[in-house]
Amino acid sequence: MEEYAIDHEYGGEGLAGPSLRRQRKLFSPAEASRALVLVKRIVADILDEYARLNDLQETIEAAQHAGKYDRGRSARDELVDSVECIRTLVAELDGVGVILRDWTLGVVDFPCLIDGREVALCWRAGDEAVEYWHEPTGQCGNRQPMDRLPGYDLAVATARL
Repeated sequence: MEEYAIDHEYGGEGLAGPSLRRQRKLFSPAEASRALVLVKRIVADILDEYARLNDLQETIEAAQHAGKYDRGRSARDELVDSVECIRTLVAELDGVGVILRDWTLGVVDFPCLIDGREVALCWRAGDEAVEYWHEPTGQCGNRQPMDRLPGYDLAVATARL
């Protein structure tokens, strides 16, 4: 499925900066499953780097309180590197065509068109497969199993994997 759509509410500001992408790939469920191998690796790296970024922030604050300005300066330099690493990883996800929705949980949306309706196929770090969906403007907390998506035929979708 090589369809593209205008990037409605996807992307946006944040650590990754403004999304420069105007169009976003629409995934079939089978394409989302195939892309998941790469997406899992990138998201795992983002989660690791985000944890490192939080640790560095705590180190900076502790160094400032203790008057250890050299350590604080060193940690700030590492923090800048960490932010740049995360930006690069988010750009990789953008290149795949997925949307990182939550930095701490590793939630990713795959834009999808099912039966003429735009939806977001949703995957969260720890999930084995892309098995959930929600409205494009909805949150992952509102995700529902794929078999509850009108127009989605589980037998056909899994046959294409």
